[in-house]
Amino acid sequence: MEKNNINPNIESTFNWTAILKALADENRLQIIHELLKNEASVQDLSDILGLKIYNISKHLKILESNGLVKKRKDGNRRIYKVTDNIRSRLSEDNQVLDLGCCKFIFG
Repeated sequence: MEKNNINPNIESTFNWTAILKALADENRLQIIHELLKNEASVQDLSDILGLKIYNISKHLKILESNGLVKKRKDGNRRIYKVTDNIRSRLSEDNQVLDLGCCKFIFG
């Protein structure tokens, strides 16, 4: 029984560590900032941020695998948006993402 109580805490710590690592990259943080404004496709994000489509896709895959963004199909395109869990941690003025352990201030 004691063993079961330890594992969830360790997993929780590792999940937050992965999330913070994902957000530590400036390009991924810019992607999150844009997706907090509006959902967007890879092409949209490439146009806005001036990054290659390949790089945007690579960053989105990391963000998605860490539960920060999710996608939906729209014809041949994939539209990305920030998950509800992350959006709920955003300030009313959309300028501060508060994860509890730290805050990301945009702008």
